[in-house]
Amino acid sequence: MQQRHSRADFPIRGIISDLDGVAYRDDHPILASVQAFQAWHQQGVPYAFVTNNSTKSAAQFAAKLSGMGIPATAAQVFNTISAVTFLLQQRWPRGTPVFATGEQPLLEALELSGFRLTETNAEVVVLGFDSRLTYAKLRTAIRAALAGATVVATNPDVLTPVHDGYDPCVGVLTAAVTAAVPTAVPIVVGKPDPFMIKQALGHLGTSKQETVMIGDQIKTDIVAGQAAGLRAVLLASDVPFNAVTGVVPDLVIASLLDLVASPAEETGAFR
Repeated sequence: MQQRHSRADFPIRGIISDLDGVAYRDDHPILASVQAFQAWHQQGVPYAFVTNNSTKSAAQFAAKLSGMGIPATAAQVFNTISAVTFLLQQRWPRGTPVFATGEQPLLEALELSGFRLTETNAEVVVLGFDSRLTYAKLRTAIRAALAGATVVATNPDVLTPVHDGYDPCVGVLTAAVTAAVPTAVPIVVGKPDPFMIKQALGHLGTSKQETVMIGDQIKTDIVAGQAAGLRAVLLASDVPFNAVTGVVPDLVIASLLDLVASPAEETGAFR
């Protein structure tokens, strides 16, 4: 896979990184990644995280990272829970009836944002990762879409990495709904949309030219990073169906440690 720039082209002054498949796999930290973030923390290189995962709050993700040895706070984490609630608040009034699949953090965030969770007469269907997904939930989502409800998906991923392989993700559920209701065109808030990356960049305060987006999936992480105007770094993995025609990462690495500057180099630069 051809790189668009050599590793020495630009210094790195800021890091934006995916979580699943980059910092860890399921509940198992990726040791080299832990070491890289520890080094960046010690060097004073600011970093933030963007994830399509809607199963945890920002505070929960930060606690998970900290428990693995990666220094992190909730302010450094941007996920699709906040992206979904931002979208709904922009387009629908408080009290709008919403049917949602998802874990408790997503459901709680929707209620705290002023929306009424319901299984009947929903005007919006929110599709998030749901480990307790049932046929009844799928039926409710499809019937709401048939009745004209707007479908909002937290992310397009069809697979999510876990410690022993991959599990089906929200994209599979979205495909089922749209297969049943072809007129329902879902709004997808997660990557490859660059919204969360732009939020993270604003938090870091670094320039686009000196900030990189790191991910393990071309169709979400790399596309989103480049759409936000950043250099996009692919952490090589065994993710199936990872290639995207016409999309070339700016850099391909085998380990996050490949990006960490040695003491003899300028802090934060490609080495």
